[in-house]
Amino acid sequence: MNNDLNLDSRTLAKGRIRRIHETRPFGHRIECLSGALWITQDGDSRDIVLAPGDSFSFDRAGDALISALDDSRFLLLEACAPQVAH
Repeated sequence: MNNDLNLDSRTLAKGRIRRIHETRPFGHRIECLSGALWITQDGDSRDIVLAPGDSFSFDRAGDALISALDDSRFLLLEACAPQVAH
């Protein structure tokens, strides 16, 4: 594992929740480095579960919750808007 990633990573203990507020669609991407994370977004019926190596790009504005199913470490990155083919 790249140790530089560990310096910027965040931890979330099992059972803890973190709220993310997206002001625009495609604002952040989350990458699970260890543990397991459950993600839900306002108005979205999907359950997103991330294992180590998985990632998810938030795809709507509004609030999202990240819940730790196990002690977890993750990166929260600025996502790029999808590219439109010409």
